[in-house]
Amino acid sequence: MTTIVETAPKPIRPLQMATVIPVVAAGIVVSALLLLALGLLGLLVGIIGTAVVAVVRVRRLGHGIEAEVLSRIGAEAVSGPLEARLTNLAEGLAAQRGVPIPALRLVDDPAANMLVVGMTPQQSALVVTTGLLQALDRIQLEAIIGRGIAEIRQGDLPAGTLAVRSVGRPSSALDAGGAAGLAARPFAGLVAAGAAYVTDPDRDLLLDQAGVALTRYPPGLIAALEICERVGTTLQRPDPSTDHLWMAATGAQGRAVAERPSLHLRIEALRLL
Repeated sequence: MTTIVETAPKPIRPLQMATVIPVVAAGIVVSALLLLALGLLGLLVGIIGTAVVAVVRVRRLGHGIEAEVLSRIGAEAVSGPLEARLTNLAEGLAAQRGVPIPALRLVDDPAANMLVVGMTPQQSALVVTTGLLQALDRIQLEAIIGRGIAEIRQGDLPAGTLAVRSVGRPSSALDAGGAAGLAARPFAGLVAAGAAYVTDPDRDLLLDQAGVALTRYPPGLIAALEICERVGTTLQRPDPSTDHLWMAATGAQGRAVAERPSLHLRIEALRLL
């Protein structure tokens, strides 16, 4: 019998702190300059200003991030027969795990891939590519949707979602170079640690297990991943900052992109269940 796989949710505080540290570092420099220019009053202004900016930065870190991610990947609302098909599958699987039905979105791309994003189960969205819908039958699609629902239920999705900003943005700056890259360079180690935090190499394997625990039919996900491997999961416009949110590697390159288990390895792991 397939058992439910539960993992402890990843706390988001380390990602919040990673965002605050550059603000504090800049605040220290500004405060020192104000101290030289205005004395103790300048130092006090610098400290208070730094604290205010840090608090605002943390509070706004997750604001509107779901919409930003959906816009970045070109996701659109699903309509017509496709909407009914996806909604039917999502409703049944979400009810089994006791989570709200995620917003369903579609990306026009021949790759076979799926993404889940959200700060809370109520705000989550599940995105599929047109290539995935065209390649899978109903049972295989149910297995993929089940994996997405399980990911929402597992609880570490908020950390992955926040990483789009807290890790993705500075990583993009470092990759691009120039003035922005130079400013981010002192925090390259912090960026690398943040990327490693949300891209645990075992995460894909655990989510696969959680997905088949929900559908109770491992052959469905095995067949789906075999088709995804054959069709390919590389997107036409891969984005390094969102690569970790996708079910499988998108072909993106950059500091924010971590090595992930191959689909072949994941398929073989499922055969052992």
